[in-house]
Amino acid sequence: MGLYKLFSYNVEVQYMSCFLSKATLFTLTTTVLNFILPFIIAYRGRGFWLRSHSFYEQPVVQFTYEYLLIAETDDPTESIQCGATNDSFGDFMKNEENCVEFQVQEYDVTGDTNNDLLDFKFFLNVPQDRTVTSLILMLALNFQLKLVCPLQMQSLAVVNKEFTTPPSGFKYLADLEFYQTRHLPCKQNLVDTKYNSSVFIYDKNKSGNTIDQILEKYYMREVTTHTKSLYSRSQNGHTGSVQIQVSVRVPEMEVKYTPSLIQEIKWAWPQYLSLVVVFYWIFNRIKKFVFNNRLVMAWEILPWKKQQIATKKKYY
Repeated sequence: MGLYKLFSYNVEVQYMSCFLSKATLFTLTTTVLNFILPFIIAYRGRGFWLRSHSFYEQPVVQFTYEYLLIAETDDPTESIQCGATNDSFGDFMKNEENCVEFQVQEYDVTGDTNNDLLDFKFFLNVPQDRTVTSLILMLALNFQLKLVCPLQMQSLAVVNKEFTTPPSGFKYLADLEFYQTRHLPCKQNLVDTKYNSSVFIYDKNKSGNTIDQILEKYYMREVTTHTKSLYSRSQNGHTGSVQIQVSVRVPEMEVKYTPSLIQEIKWAWPQYLSLVVVFYWIFNRIKKFVFNNRLVMAWEILPWKKQQIATKKKYY
């Protein structure tokens, strides 16, 4: 009649030694290495600490009704300048009477209360015997992030176009993009308002082109927005007027930020723990080999001899 395994258990073999002994030193050394070596390997392997993280969010974007449109003609002294900005541009505007009409519409396509599309239309009268050679349009936007890293700032959507032939219309379709030269600090319950001021502020006492001053100051910011052109078309014809249509779509944007200490630990802990388990198995095999082969002096205590050892200690 055959025999079948019904139950089993492991036999624990103990090794005992004095505190000041080679066996104790060996055990302490392997235990310390079991915790230190995984950390060194994980750290040197890179990617241990989470230095950067990102998330996707559709920002809340609204037009602030501050804008500046400059259409240059073939006569450098006679340009069309339209704008609704702060009072600092009072002496700057020229030929503003040629700005016939300005329309703006904000669309919430998805119904989530966030603007998905900003549509702008400009109607300009071109002075007689003049043609438009180039234009630059700067639209001020109120830009907000609310979910992970609260941010509120004033930003720009800039459109720049040069014409080789006299235009009667210009259509520009683009996406709004978020650009960073540094990671957001991402502090909980604290809104970053470092750049929450008008983008059209400039130094009147500083010599040079006013538009260049505004753009250079904006360029030096650590966080900006810009437009990515997807489609543009100009209509040719000397009709004495120019119609400009600009549509800016607001998609989800990738935002990079510096993670908190807790988030770094949550990222590093699984890497470290997985290596600790591997080294624990390796060092256990090494210790088993060392003690079984008597490479260090230690008492071997078997379960069936445990009572004998206890009796000997009592008499000692």
